[in-house]
Amino acid sequence: MPWSSDGSGGGDGVGTCRLVGVAKVFDSPLPDSWEEVGEVSELVIYPVKSARGLRQEEAQAGIYGLTSDHLEDRAFMVINAEGTFVTSRQAGRLSTVVTEWEGHTLTLKFPGHEDVSVDVGNGLRDRPVVVSKFRGLKLKGLDCGDEVSAWLSRTLHDDEEKVRLIFKGDLVEDRPAERPKVKHEFTQYNKTDRAVYTDDSSYHLACQSSLEDLNARLDVPVSMAHFRPNIVVSGSEAYDEDDWAYVKIGEVILRRLKPCERCLLTTVDPVKGERNENMEPLTTLKKYRLLKDAPPELATAWKSKPIFGVTMSIDTTGRIAVGDKVFVARASVYPQFRGY
Repeated sequence: MPWSSDGSGGGDGVGTCRLVGVAKVFDSPLPDSWEEVGEVSELVIYPVKSARGLRQEEAQAGIYGLTSDHLEDRAFMVINAEGTFVTSRQAGRLSTVVTEWEGHTLTLKFPGHEDVSVDVGNGLRDRPVVVSKFRGLKLKGLDCGDEVSAWLSRTLHDDEEKVRLIFKGDLVEDRPAERPKVKHEFTQYNKTDRAVYTDDSSYHLACQSSLEDLNARLDVPVSMAHFRPNIVVSGSEAYDEDDWAYVKIGEVILRRLKPCERCLLTTVDPVKGERNENMEPLTTLKKYRLLKDAPPELATAWKSKPIFGVTMSIDTTGRIAVGDKVFVARASVYPQFRGY
């Protein structure tokens, strides 16, 4: 169900956002004025949580994330024998698994292994439903079968541990976006914000200039794949995204929920699947990207978690493409939209 703005606004320069097809109107104000800051330089869909992403020239921005020709962001997830979700924190090789998509078929590739494919069109119709353990939640998924399970177990753990692959199907439609578990109220979250197998929300945005600034501080540069954003913006100043309350790309409007606090996942090399022995780029980020001006309870909770990029949700759906102009409404102009 898409969002739309009714275009009404008072003297405060905001409008009202309503859910099309639903009678209820949510108090989610939208800015009326926008500042151009750059353009979209990358769009990436990650079919399998923690595996390689697929770059797109254009995509549909929907409630649950980017989609393209039946390909959906984080629609698949690896789980272990206990049903707990697995990322490259636990299995570094997962970040090096190459994904391909055609029609309704996901194909996984890894050097020295034959490819394995999963058809999610009719191929999973009779598969059992699995309940996984995910960040304190119980999320359902369709089991993708023994063949891909054996392939992943061999690829990720040399058969020393068993894992399985699950697919969201239509089983994860009502999972709310997840607020951080800290003693702070993030006011930008709406009850309509949704996520599937992402950690907290459906969109993650970062700026190319921020990566370039970080790399200028590192002995060995890193790629944007270390941070796994869906949308990369070029043309802005480094870390300008810290001040973006809303982002407008074509008809699409994204709402900032919070800064993206970084973890050990960033230290796993997405090419080699190995953790950096110096814990880079996390070590360097901690030297200059820890929160300084946040409320005390948040600065304390994230005292060892540096910020890179922003976590966002969506208020207006639509198509976006590489090369599209990016406009923003700033938190410094609209303090009520700051998000923390």
